Amino acid sequence: MHKYTGAEGKAARQAAILEVVSREEIATQNELVRALKKRGVSATQVSISRDVAELGLVKSGGVYRPAPGEGGAADPELPLRTFVRRVVPAGPHLTVVRCDAGAAPRVGLVLDALPLEGLAGTLAGDDAVFVATESAPAQKKLVEYLTARMPKS
Repeated sequence: MHKYTGAEGKAARQAAILEVVSREEIATQNELVRALKKRGVSATQVSISRDVAELGLVKSGGVYRPAPGEGGAADPELPLRTFVRRVVPAGPHLTVVRCDAGAAPRVGLVLDALPLEGLAGTLAGDDAVFVATESAPAQKKLVEYLTARMPKS
């Protein structure tokens, strides 16, 4: 059984995850752990959870799939343009970013990496990301930034 640790191990484990979700219908992270184990890859559910977010896997039809347009490494803002549906200020320091179901973790990762000043942090659920900003002006910049990148309806 391969216990993938470190940067090289992580890359190998993530490659195995992509292979599994491309070939099988995996509905839960525990199913993914079991499918990897059958392939000789030992991983915890916590590691798998991080990997799912980092790989940008989304649930479609109740199963994990690679996100559409998986050339995402070349375009780090692709999740903002693809999955964000609404941006709603909730007070002067909190913004709620509504996303497609299952896409919030990926959107949260993109938001965490934004070069905008004043972002304090994010908390992602399944279809919403809460973004805390240090000030009302920082929130305004965030809302403008996201609104400009949202899909046009």
